Amino acid sequence: MSFNVEKVKRKDGFRYRIVKDTMINGVRKRTYKILPKGTKKAVAEKICNEMAINAQFGQFIDKAPLTFEGYVEEIYFPKYMNYISVSTKAGYMRMYYSPKGIKEKIGHYYLSEITSEVLQDIVNTYSNDGKSPKTVRNRISFISSILNQAMKDNYMKRQELPTNYIRLPELVQEEGKAYTLEQVRIILDRAQKTGNRTIELLMGVCCLAGGLRRSELIGLRWEDIVLDKSQAYIHIQRAIVEDENGNMVEKPTKTKAGKRIIPLIVDGTVYKILQKARKEHMKLQSSEPDFQGGNSVFILMKKPYNLMKPTTLYKNFKRFMERECPELPCYRLHDLRHTYITACTNIEGFSELSLIGTVGHSTIDNSKRYQHPLLQKTLSDMEKLEKTFKEIKA
Repeated sequence: MSFNVEKVKRKDGFRYRIVKDTMINGVRKRTYKILPKGTKKAVAEKICNEMAINAQFGQFIDKAPLTFEGYVEEIYFPKYMNYISVSTKAGYMRMYYSPKGIKEKIGHYYLSEITSEVLQDIVNTYSNDGKSPKTVRNRISFISSILNQAMKDNYMKRQELPTNYIRLPELVQEEGKAYTLEQVRIILDRAQKTGNRTIELLMGVCCLAGGLRRSELIGLRWEDIVLDKSQAYIHIQRAIVEDENGNMVEKPTKTKAGKRIIPLIVDGTVYKILQKARKEHMKLQSSEPDFQGGNSVFILMKKPYNLMKPTTLYKNFKRFMERECPELPCYRLHDLRHTYITACTNIEGFSELSLIGTVGHSTIDNSKRYQHPLLQKTLSDMEKLEKTFKEIKA
């Protein structure tokens, strides 16, 4: 649907009219509204803009003024946050409630007072405080969504969004960091020497077996892992994330391709790590009466041995790197995924299809129709990774 102003000739002189174009079942339909004689062009354009806004948001009904904080907490959060993913909702809550977050910056303003100048000041402050361009843009995008909904709900005058007129920092494409296989060997050896089961599992599963996402690691259960003498694999079929209240919530994998099978080399490095960890888990489960870890792979290694949170997993990794590997950089957990991808890419003959299949990307949509040959090829490629890793001296 679109609106525009036309000048047309009539018997009594020139007049302006509003043209409304709509598409109905693929057929264009045009209707006209003739404005009174003497209407100026500027007035005609204003009427045209109001008609376009009313078509988009509905007829405006003036409501009692609300502050940004009042609208968000009384209306936006309760009504419009029910159908987004748990992790997205938690991210929005952090953006809003965190120190120096959106609430602190503009919560006290009335909706009508939030101008492009106010928002530009916020952008500048965030940038000066060292926030990344992506973080700044995400916060402004969230504010824009709220103001757009406030217009639809008639708590703001119909107008162009003030977020359309601010200058945002340019996005900088950062390359993902990755450990070398030599560095993976060092971290893994020190985890084994110090008896740090969590780091041993993390490095093995992330860097040498599929580059699992953080939510997939937390969602991993022992029934998802087959360690037979004839075959071995990890079946990724769920993710677990934290909600806005810090509770752990199960959800589907990030993409359809995220639900996948990662073959393992029988008696290989990852196989032995998992085998040892499973025995320790079963021993704890049977000997500790207050054991609360269930069948989860990543649990806290102290009573009551409950499921580990994603943030706790990173804190454990960071603490380990600072204490046991101070000479090595401490990357993000997601960079362990980059490590796996980089290692596979650098191995001659490791197929792109195997890489896509194990990391859970959806670049090749029809790869599942060749599932059996794909698994055989992937297993062959995983043997190449295992051989390359074993050739690195401890």
